[in-house]
Amino acid sequence: MADFRGAENSLTRAMALNVAAWIDSSVACLGVQTFRTERLWWRKPGGSPIYLSAIVTDAEAADDVLLADLRFVETAWGTEEISLWDCWAAYDLTEVGFKRQWAEPWYLRHPSPLPRNFTLPPGLSIEAVTNAKQLAEFEEASWEGFETIEADRTVGRFGQHAEGTLDDAGMHYLIARLDGRVVAGTIAYATADMLGIYGISTIPEFRRRGYATALVRAVVSLRSDLPVSVQPDPESVRIYTDTGFVRAGQVAAWHKGN
Repeated sequence: MADFRGAENSLTRAMALNVAAWIDSSVACLGVQTFRTERLWWRKPGGSPIYLSAIVTDAEAADDVLLADLRFVETAWGTEEISLWDCWAAYDLTEVGFKRQWAEPWYLRHPSPLPRNFTLPPGLSIEAVTNAKQLAEFEEASWEGFETIEADRTVGRFGQHAEGTLDDAGMHYLIARLDGRVVAGTIAYATADMLGIYGISTIPEFRRRGYATALVRAVVSLRSDLPVSVQPDPESVRIYTDTGFVRAGQVAAWHKGN
């Protein structure tokens, strides 16, 4: 197990807890029960499969203690597939039947003024989602942006992003609108010491026009007092580094099941 100390560990823990809080809010509004120990956040099956099953929230737990917590997860999920993030990439879970899918960097932006060399793309507006109609538009644009196949849409409207999440003060949905159409969107979740970016996407025919960058800047502006974390796809890293994000650590994704 790696040795993590000081500010680096504190920021990674804040990121891990932010991911857990975002998913907790999302799935609880879908009727899914969630749990948390000092070492692990996890949930019972149900709701949308886009959400992780469990998240390690402590890099310094003894292996046997963490594995004891994981047994509760395995019992609850039975034969269903389990998805887990270790936000430090510190643990080896192969001995208990997990397979590591990938290990990729996560990025952090410390509170600081945004670069000024940016102009909002012509005709684009950024809106905060405050009602069910906008949330439905966000969800549809997200499906298109992630090129979700029809079979994955069987969860139905608000089956991934429940209306109840609009009542969570920490949850922020942002949409980019062009000529009346929502063409991109993202989620930001605020905890006491971190703002996390999740689910940013742009409809394919509207990519490479600066819309995602506009959304990232809007997220950063939501809470200028907080550091901002993100776990981007490799092809989108430039969007974040151009906005002041730096590589902060590594996340390992683990999977167990079929």
